Order: sequence, then C-alpha cells, then structure tokens
Amino acid sequence: MKRNVRRLGASGIAIALMLHVATANAALCAGQIVEFRSSLPHDRNGEPTFVGTARQSIAAQLEHQPTRESVERAKRESQAQILAILLQAEALDLEGKRKECLDAFARAKLMLDPSSGG
Repeated sequence: MKRNVRRLGASGIAIALMLHVATANAALCAGQIVEFRSSLPHDRNGEPTFVGTARQSIAAQLEHQPTRESVERAKRESQAQILAILLQAEALDLEGKRKECLDAFARAKLMLDPSSGG
C-alpha cells in the first residue's frame, strides 16, 4: 500500500512538472511575440513604420525602375505579411502548438531582418 502511495505521489509530481513546463513553453512563445510586437516602430498615429522583405517583383526582374506607389505598396504588403504571421503564431500558441508558434514567429522575424537568421 505504501509503495502505491509513493508511486501515485511521484506520478502526480511528474504530471504537475510536465504541465508547468508546457505552460512555461507556451508562455515563452507568447512572451516573445509580445516583446517583438512592442519593439516594432510606429509613427505618432500608431501606423507601422517598419519595412520587411518581400519577393522581387516581375517588374524588378525586368529591370524596371520602381515607382513611389509600387514602393509604398510593397512596404504595406510586407508589413501586412509580418503581422499576419504574428497572428498565426498567436493562434498556434493558443492551440498549444509551441513548436509551430515558434516557427511562425521565426518566419516573422526573418522577414523583418533577413540577416538575423531567424
């Protein structure tokens, strides 16, 4: 009987530790996303001013000079992509998918700063 109580006690501790680690891991991803979002520059109106990377356009491949409008459009699209990936990471975090959350977060960071290596 004592032996069963000890096993149950050890099992309970192990389960509690696993839950604590899982919660900490989920918080790790969420915390990184919050920190990253707060570090993104915005103007006085709250509009994002950061510029991420985007794929090269066909016009650029054909060596056409960009217009002011095409540059602004590319900036907005890259910002929207980064923010969409962060939303996806947050959703994955809420689902308890830590690895997928961290992978999505790394993609967002890489789009903002390709030299960081993720």
